Amino acid sequence: MQARTFLQMIIIVLASALIAGCASTPAARDATPTTVFQQPIEQVQKAAVDALVVTGFEVKKQEPTYVEGVRPRKIGLVVGSGGETVGIWLTSQGPDKTGVRVDTAKSLAGIAGQKSWDAEILYEMTKTLTK
Repeated sequence: MQARTFLQMIIIVLASALIAGCASTPAARDATPTTVFQQPIEQVQKAAVDALVVTGFEVKKQEPTYVEGVRPRKIGLVVGSGGETVGIWLTSQGPDKTGVRVDTAKSLAGIAGQKSWDAEILYEMTKTLTK
């Protein structure tokens, strides 16, 4: 009886840790280059959200220094295309200067039909921020 209760407690603790880990903001990879915009972080964050929407992503997370979007899966030339997740990290470098890192994460199952959206997202952000 006690072993069963102990096992249940371990399962609850592990599940809680997993859920807490999934809810936190992921860290940007060091290999991802930083692009600097001469705009305040609030404007750059809005441009990041707009860029995700324009390129067909659903915004899943929107924080002051992090925005995340997921592109819905499609059945195309390669089964399982789509499904990419894009993370956009923002770093204030002064009142009118913001560093941006964009990184496309691909799933193991659909990697053959997925593409990197980093350049397209930065292009859309640049269009918005240079108007």
